[in-house]
Amino acid sequence: VAAVREGMSWIVPVPLLSLLTARQLEQMVCGLPEISVEVLKKVVRYREVDEQQQLVQWFWQTLEEFSNEERVLFMRFVSGRSRLPANTADISQRFQIMKVDRPYDSLPTSQTCFFQLRLPPYSSQSVMAERLRYAINNCRSIDMDNYMLSRN
Repeated sequence: VAAVREGMSWIVPVPLLSLLTARQLEQMVCGLPEISVEVLKKVVRYREVDEQQQLVQWFWQTLEEFSNEERVLFMRFVSGRSRLPANTADISQRFQIMKVDRPYDSLPTSQTCFFQLRLPPYSSQSVMAERLRYAINNCRSIDMDNYMLSRN
């Protein structure tokens, strides 16, 4: 209990704990359960692509059309985390969207260590959405950890 109390004091001064509800405390410690597209837009950095390009517009439209459960899977795909911090200022890395030179309609890739999404060119927004859904639902391992564990 002492160790938990000490750990909690790193986030919230102990005297203030009694002022918070369980939900508020959970959000401060774990982050928000809802993935906000607007928050991601505030912390994005574009590489090899401009925010006005159709690829980027399609991406944001797709993410906005996703359910929150799909956005949680997306967050795990690009960052390894399932929640964003409750305070935007606590986001230590900027979300990166990078255009990559791969064949049209290929699967997107990510680098969780860098909070980076790598998008190839797409022929339509619906194809992008389908490929992104496939990736977030079928690529849940981070850096192939689960693949390597099953082999050892």
